[in-house]
Amino acid sequence: MKTPPRKGSGGPVARVRPSPFHEHRHRWLIPDWVTRLRLPRNAGEWGYTGLGALVAALAAGLAVKQAIAHPLIALAALAGVWWLVDRWYRARWAREKVRRERLAALSWTIGELDDMTWLNFEVAVRDLMRRDGIEAEHVGKTGDFSGDVIGLDPVLGESWMVQVKHYGPKSKVTSDDVQKVAGAAWPIYRAKLTLVVTTNTYTRDARRFATKAGMHLIDRERLVDWAGRGIHLYEVLGIAPRPQRSAS
Repeated sequence: MKTPPRKGSGGPVARVRPSPFHEHRHRWLIPDWVTRLRLPRNAGEWGYTGLGALVAALAAGLAVKQAIAHPLIALAALAGVWWLVDRWYRARWAREKVRRERLAALSWTIGELDDMTWLNFEVAVRDLMRRDGIEAEHVGKTGDFSGDVIGLDPVLGESWMVQVKHYGPKSKVTSDDVQKVAGAAWPIYRAKLTLVVTTNTYTRDARRFATKAGMHLIDRERLVDWAGRGIHLYEVLGIAPRPQRSAS
């Protein structure tokens, strides 16, 4: 059973890292779709892959012939492609600089998170939310009705309720755990956005319920991205926020 944190225990448990880099510092140069590619798994997929490669080769050959026949048009097209690539590179680099700033300001390795107490882990989640621009507060204590961190999201214009599970490798978050969060989010905390964060993973039933209920889950793999790689919470959860319209 949880005991109330002592006065002053809700302070930051973060430490500033001297270097904003990580072992995959050039990962940002790789387009997102490349990371989703995989080798064909059966004869049908190999057939489609071969057909696609043949079509690509024919298209490349036709493009070369047209470029030789119409060099000025080819140069104009090449200039357009160069411009698009430059814009893509600049946009990726801008995102990467922001990520590195977040990583330098606040981050933990998964090992450091494992070594934390449950209370420090809850506070760490609060600090990560603050790092990403959410006005978060730690409220975890006895009788917290499954709410460990709550926060107002100025971008999404809604409130978050977060349940934090500091579990070992043999303990998974169950469907009952997730359902308790869903049941308390609006009646207790008036929160439309729900999130469960764990150092381990979730049962299949827990994931299924979360999907149906529109809840967000962060497991160990996503926690590495959020806390250890400096990826913003929205990107970790696959949220594409839309700008809020100002009242006229």
